[in-house]
Amino acid sequence: MQYQPRMQFPGAGAFPQFEQQAAVQGPQSNPQVLGYLGRALSLEFSAGQHYLAQASLAKYRGEAEYAEGFIILANEEFQHANLITDRMVAHGALPAGSVLSPATPANSILDALRTCEAREIMLINLYGEAANFSANIGALADHALFSRLLEEEQTQLVRVHGWMEEYYKNMIHNQAPMGSFV
Repeated sequence: MQYQPRMQFPGAGAFPQFEQQAAVQGPQSNPQVLGYLGRALSLEFSAGQHYLAQASLAKYRGEAEYAEGFIILANEEFQHANLITDRMVAHGALPAGSVLSPATPANSILDALRTCEAREIMLINLYGEAANFSANIGALADHALFSRLLEEEQTQLVRVHGWMEEYYKNMIHNQAPMGSFV
């Protein structure tokens, strides 16, 4: 086969070309924003991995409802990772390699929910800081993404707190009455 100008090779053009990509790159790509995106990606993947582990532990303990909830949370975190990766690509960068925190073992649903709460709080703190920074430097697309992720993580934290409340109510409801000799 002899090379000819404009020759198409297998796989050529398999990836879409975005015209706006050149406009986004350049002076607008702030290294601190890329740092926030990289850290967020690591935290989202870590949270997703952790939630899948908690789902498996809950299934093992026979807590199917909680297992389903953890799987939903994991899927939401992986969707966040997708959005973050899209934003990194828009900046002309690719993920450099995420460092994941290990999943934390939990012997009860309450322990699992506490570990989930801690992960959500870390993400909320990061997104709050990243959104403020992006707003201060005028990075509107980054600010919009970080604000959206902040809101979604806050919603997830409310959900985890609701599960904790439900757990405590069930625990109190299923306790034997105090002071009874029967």
